[in-house]
Amino acid sequence: MRLTAALTLTVAIALAGCGYKLGEIRPTPMRSVRSLAVPNFKNTTYIPRIETLMADTLVKGLQRDGTYKVLPEAEADAILNCTVTKVIRVPIRSVQNNVLATSEFALAIEASYEVQDRITGAILMKGTLIGKTTFFSGNDLVTIERQAISNAAADLANNITVAVSEGW
Repeated sequence: MRLTAALTLTVAIALAGCGYKLGEIRPTPMRSVRSLAVPNFKNTTYIPRIETLMADTLVKGLQRDGTYKVLPEAEADAILNCTVTKVIRVPIRSVQNNVLATSEFALAIEASYEVQDRITGAILMKGTLIGKTTFFSGNDLVTIERQAISNAAADLANNITVAVSEGW
């Protein structure tokens, strides 16, 4: 009995110094930022109306994460500017017995982001991230691809949210 109590106490003391911290841990350049503004993305691709979809998805991701409040530009501490730079669709699986027809595609959306302090104009963070998904071809490839773009946008929004809230 005493051995079990001593072992439990030793493990508790050892784990107490592991450096874990509860609550939010912002990246060092973002320590003073409590709120972000997310204007529409800029779009350098030929995919129409993707910039609003991306901005809406990112705002929902930031709200779900809860690290930053999403406010209008005039009230926010920093502005998160993003640009969609590439949308790539690549065949990854062909139809059985017909190597010229594709049954599954991979879709990737690449975007660069930049967090700018609203008052000083200093760049706090910047980088380039990718959102990915796969989709199967069907009778209406345009509609299926548009739905896949929405899924890749959600993955990209998650990656941007993680980058600005956790620094990964």
